[in-house]
Parts: sequence; C-alpha cells; structure tokens
Amino acid sequence: MLGLPPSRVCLVVALSAAGVQAQVAGFARGSNGRVRCLTPMPQPPAPFTEEAAIRGLDFIVAETTTGNAGYGGASFIDLDGDGDPDIVSTGRSGGLLGIYENDGTGYFIDRSATASTILLPKGGGVVGADYDADGDMDLFITQVLAADAMLRNDGNFVFTDVTATAGVAGELGAGDGATWGDYDGDGWLDLFVSNRTGSRFPDFSISKVPNRLYRNQGDGTFVDVAPALGVDGGGSPTLTAAFVDFDLDGDADHYVGNDKGTGCVQFTNKLYENVGGTFVDITVASNTESCTDTMGIGIGDFDGNGWPDLYCTNTPPAPGHALMLNNGDKTFDWVAAEVGVTGNQLGWGCLFFDHDNDGDLALYVTHSNNAANHMYDWSESWPVPEIGAQMGVDNIGRSYNVSAADIDADGDIDLLVQDLFGPLLLYINNEGSRRHWVRFRVVGENPNHDAIGSVVRCFVQGEMQVSEVLAGGNNYRTQNELVQHFGLDGSCMVDSVGVQWADGQQRTIHSYPADQTWSIFPPSMLGDWDGDGRVGDHDVNAMISAFGQVRPGHEMLDMNGDGLVNASDLRLQLQLHRRDSRIPN
Repeated sequence: MLGLPPSRVCLVVALSAAGVQAQVAGFARGSNGRVRCLTPMPQPPAPFTEEAAIRGLDFIVAETTTGNAGYGGASFIDLDGDGDPDIVSTGRSGGLLGIYENDGTGYFIDRSATASTILLPKGGGVVGADYDADGDMDLFITQVLAADAMLRNDGNFVFTDVTATAGVAGELGAGDGATWGDYDGDGWLDLFVSNRTGSRFPDFSISKVPNRLYRNQGDGTFVDVAPALGVDGGGSPTLTAAFVDFDLDGDADHYVGNDKGTGCVQFTNKLYENVGGTFVDITVASNTESCTDTMGIGIGDFDGNGWPDLYCTNTPPAPGHALMLNNGDKTFDWVAAEVGVTGNQLGWGCLFFDHDNDGDLALYVTHSNNAANHMYDWSESWPVPEIGAQMGVDNIGRSYNVSAADIDADGDIDLLVQDLFGPLLLYINNEGSRRHWVRFRVVGENPNHDAIGSVVRCFVQGEMQVSEVLAGGNNYRTQNELVQHFGLDGSCMVDSVGVQWADGQQRTIHSYPADQTWSIFPPSMLGDWDGDGRVGDHDVNAMISAFGQVRPGHEMLDMNGDGLVNASDLRLQLQLHRRDSRIPN
C-alpha cells in the first residue's frame, strides 16, 4: 500500500461521503477520515552505520588547548534557516572553525574556508541562537586561555566577530560550556557561560573566574548579571550548565554542573529555581547536589513519567555517573546503580534520545579513556540493557562530545561524536523506516522566534512524551537540533500535542499524522499566512486554497488545531481579518 513496508501497513477508514483521498505521512486518508494503524510486527532496532567521510565531513580534532583543558565541541545548528541541521565544530589544528552545510539530504558541503577568517585555536563549546532577532542563528564559542567569541551570522555562511561590541569576551578565557535561555521572560535570549578554573590550568594566571550570566539588552549588547542573581559560582570549576524548566511551570530554571565535587568536599552541582526572573537555590531540598566531577548533563524524561530527568557524567571509580529521576514535586531520586547506568568510566558527553522510535528514550554516554562509549535502552525492568556495541556506536577511543539530529530527514535521530586526535564520527540511524515517528518545529514570536524554552507534550494512545526546546547545556560543549522528535512505534497519528511557549502562550493540536515534520505556531500567529503581522485578503485566499487535510506548510491555517483546514478555520480567520482591516497600516 503506497510502498509502505509490511510493518507499516495502515488501514484507512474513510468517513467522508466524497471519499476524497490525500497522501499524507505515507498513507492515504479521506479529507474527513480517521486512520487506524495495524501494530507493526516486532523486530530488533536497526544498527547505526558510521558515514562521516562519505557524507563530506573532513575534520580532525587536535589537542589545541593547554593541559587537559578540553577538546573542542561539535553541534547541529541550522545556520542558513533551510530547515535542516548544519554542523559547527571546533578543535582543528590552527583554529579554523569547521562549518558544514547540510544539502538537505544529509550530505555536507564544507564552508569552513569562506565562513570566516576568524581563527579560534583554543575553541571549545559551540552553541547557537538568534541573539539579535534578525532571523538567523548566531554562534557563541567558548575558549580556554583566550577570549570567548560571539560570531554574528551575516547570511550565506559568513560570520562577523562582534565579541567586543556585544560585551561577552570574558577575562582571559576559562570558558567551557554555554547555554541560551530567556531567564527573565522579556523575549530576548540570555547567555550563561560556564568557566572552569583552578588547578586544571597550570599556567592560568587567574585561579577563580566566575561564571557569567549575560542578560540580553535587546540592542546587540549584554550585561553580566550573575553576581546580582547569585549564580556566578564563586570561582567553582564549572564545566557545564543548562537552562531547563525542571518543574514545567513555564520559566527557565538553571542547573549547574561543577567539577571536583567528589565526596561533597569541594564543589557540588547546583539547582536554581526561577522565581519571577530571580534564582533560588533549592539544591539540597531537591536532592540534586550530585557530588561528582560533572562534565556533561543529559536532560530528558528517561522513565516516561512526564518530568525531565538529569544525568551527570563523572570520573571513576564508583559511584560513577549519576541519574536523578524527577518526581514531579521538585525532588529527585538517585537511581543510577539500580538502573545500571553508572558506567564507571571517565565520562564526558551524554544525551537522551529515542534511537528506535518506540516511544522510550535511550541514553548515550561518551568516554575518553579508551573505553567504549555506552548506549542504554530504557526498560521497565532494571538494570537496563547496554546496547552500544549492538547498535554500532560503542567507539573505543577518546570521545568527548556528542550531539543529535535527524540529518537526512528520514525520521530517526543520528549522532555526531567528536573523538580526540581523530575524525568526526557521524553515526547514521537506519530506524526511520521501521517504526512511526513525528517531529515538531516550534515557532515563536520575535525576538525568540526559535521558541527556546518551549515545552512540548505529545500524547499517543494514552501515553505522554515530553521534551523542551534547549539551546546548549544538554550534553557537553554541544547543541542538538531544535526540532523535537517523538517515536510513535506502531501509531499512525498523535492523539494530541500541547505546547507551552516561554512567553506563556499555550496551544493544543489534535490528530496530526505520523511520519512528518510539522510546525506549531502560537495562537498569536495563526491565520497570518504571509507573516506580515496582520490577516488580510491574501491570507484568506490562502486558507480557501488549502482546504482539506492539513499539510506541512499549512499548519498556521489550522486555526482550531483539529488536523483539517476547513470552514471552521475560515470563520475564525475571518474574525481576525475583520479586526485587522480596521487597523491602519
């Protein structure tokens, strides 16, 4: 049926009298139909294949920083705004950034030589956000023993160094990780920079450089408010931090991962609750101290209870890496040993992702001491199985960074791993044709048009999956793509999807078909087809032309979110049209 493999055969029940068929998400469906899907035959997940070289990635990571201060970063960031993830990597000998354009099929064009003449030989963490709200993703790159760098995206893979004018250089440079988030709710994206100081830098002249929270002033400049808000760390050796709405109340809370916390003698991790744009330390009350050498932070709902959990990598020996499961009441339980994810290797990057589209998350962890990288598959019984070798992603070497994206738009999540003294590793996932999936690109209003900090809840057959749009902080020195991915297993449709934007807007859509990437717009943007800020005649004509099953590109015309574009939506749009027609241009 329409070329679907046997495991994805869908039974279409046409409820419309006309029986008009439209091809959506790989199956036929009536314009007013509902889809029932047969359960796929059980089959094992497809292994990954390493394809960096054949897909155009030619980047060798060299030890370019002093001592063991860090080894670059590699992130998925859509630099040209065409909807697919490009790659930015630091750590090359000489400091030339690796800038690779995705051609839309998961193959890459090397733009490094023309993107910028800026050399960052001490380059570390890479995060991207549109800090100036001009419509494209800018780059912030941390450095060790050199100033951090803010690179403004000028389009066509050309960047300009605006570090000095933006005011984010930092002192001498102790930068490690960085993360973007709108902590004060003004719409502009703020930047937290983790500074790792102390004995790790034998020739570092300043032993204690505080962490920085740069508040975006909306004019291209930033001001450091970390001391005033009590999140500068007091000279703690911070490797990574994340803005994450751990209590799902709509604002950006803050989790800080510190090194040298073993035994709770020196520096422990910190959890700060956002209360009206200020931060309250609830570390002890929440049980999130994590007395570890935290290099990476993983964020995701590992146990499927609807709340984001925390995973922190560590150095051996035991107790190893830490897994903290969120109870939903501002407390966490430590269960790494029971779940079987302590690792007991020198860990760095980590992330949660649904590797086989079954609706449950896996956990991927990188190790740097010539030990295998690990992948753990969630299971209802503990300990969970470790499947790195089985999936072909174990890579015995010196791996530090990992990031995740669907690079080839085939409906599964691929992995980018950065290995010291070796080439980038690109693990291609071959699962997309075996089970169903759905992806959501959350759209926000300017200046936060990428909807950083928005929370997405996806309901399928009574089960909920939850994720947040995060820009950096989730992993180590890297950033995942911003599109939110959900595995649906045998379901051809989502029951409903709810989005809570960082600015407080909320919306729910229903009955959207699987195997597509959908954009979700906030209520304030619905009906405005041409994006000019008002609903005019052109928008109304577009609505009428789009009647039928909603299709990718027409989501903003589905005013009531029922998966159809019809007269009900037109009536709602005409109300806006009448309102806007009375407003002078």
